[in-house]
Amino acid sequence: MELAVVDLPALDQLRDRWAAASAVVTALGFPDAARARDGHWRWDDGGGNWAEVVVSAPDRAVLLGCDRTAVDRPSRRPDGTLVADVPGWWSEPLRGRTEEIAFVLGWDGAAWSRVPSDLPDDPGTGLPVDAESLYGVVDSYVDGVADDQGLGDWRTPWPAVAALGAAGPELTVQQLADVLGPLEADLPAGVVAAQRFRWPTAV
Repeated sequence: MELAVVDLPALDQLRDRWAAASAVVTALGFPDAARARDGHWRWDDGGGNWAEVVVSAPDRAVLLGCDRTAVDRPSRRPDGTLVADVPGWWSEPLRGRTEEIAFVLGWDGAAWSRVPSDLPDDPGTGLPVDAESLYGVVDSYVDGVADDQGLGDWRTPWPAVAALGAAGPELTVQQLADVLGPLEADLPAGVVAAQRFRWPTAV
């Protein structure tokens, strides 16, 4: 079976945006929403949607997760087995998991692909896959915290979020401060969270 190419950003671009989101949510007190450890990047919206990237090499990574919409609506279930006729290394991150998994994609250094299905390319988990969705994630957290802190007039600046997404794991305290403005936040913790998205030494 020929795999279907998926229109998602390259692995390094996805990493940078994921790291930026992790910095923001961690600084604001929600570290479990986006985090990284030992080449595993985790995204969890707290509502049953989650995604994880497992990086084994610059040209090998697996993106897996669960979109509750896909699980709840049979018409959007992937056809057949999620890892039918895929390279063997795709299956490694799935071993021993008990979570429900609705999608599995592989990165080969040039593109993301998967077993053909009627699912949309976007995993649908709220993952910040592009500049717009990164801004949406950041703005939703900033807006909620600003209200809680009585700073509802603060508006997340687009240019600052774009700079944060471009910096990725190398973002600075100042860049994070530019995004969060007057909000009470743990900026150093956010920077450390982003740094955990650096490539593992083995990669």
